[in-house]
Amino acid sequence: MPELTIRSRLCCGLQAFAAASLLLGGVPAPAHAQQQPVRWTGNGHFYEVVAVPGGITWVEAAAAAKQRGGYLAVVNTTQENRFVWSLIAGKPQLWTTSLRQGKADAVGPWIGLVQRRHQVEEPAGGWGWVSQEPLGAVSWAPGKPNNLEEIEDYGHYFVVADSGDQATWNDYPNDARLLKAVKAARPVAYVVEYDSDPRR
Repeated sequence: MPELTIRSRLCCGLQAFAAASLLLGGVPAPAHAQQQPVRWTGNGHFYEVVAVPGGITWVEAAAAAKQRGGYLAVVNTTQENRFVWSLIAGKPQLWTTSLRQGKADAVGPWIGLVQRRHQVEEPAGGWGWVSQEPLGAVSWAPGKPNNLEEIEDYGHYFVVADSGDQATWNDYPNDARLLKAVKAARPVAYVVEYDSDPRR
């Protein structure tokens, strides 16, 4: 299936979710992913989505977030997860695909989810946040984490092909191009969280 068609389908699905979320009292997505950081009232922190069209590894994204004065987003509650999702839903420039058995899963932005004790607790143990906080509410996609090829230790937003699931996560390698079982691409965006307004 051509990538343009896959992206179009993904975009339509994400736009539908964003519209439904707004009707259900969700937070409206900003008009452009590169606009100023957006404050979430739940914790007073600011969130910014940064697009990287050529793709980026998790390690690079973590370093870039730190250089910007923040850190990869720590998404510890269901409400926070919905808020961050509202910033990326319906924006195809923030998504790419992973081709698996003829189906295209949607690969979204990196967040600060990392598996530190991966050698003895695979696949679901040892996960936490860059802030050193343990996991709170989780939003794994069905069947995830699965530690595909034993190299998936980092988290990002993800939508399984043909599923109605939204705002879910996946475990992924630092560089997805190392996967052999699927044709995977590096995420093309990451979400930065700031404890206070970075514009001040």
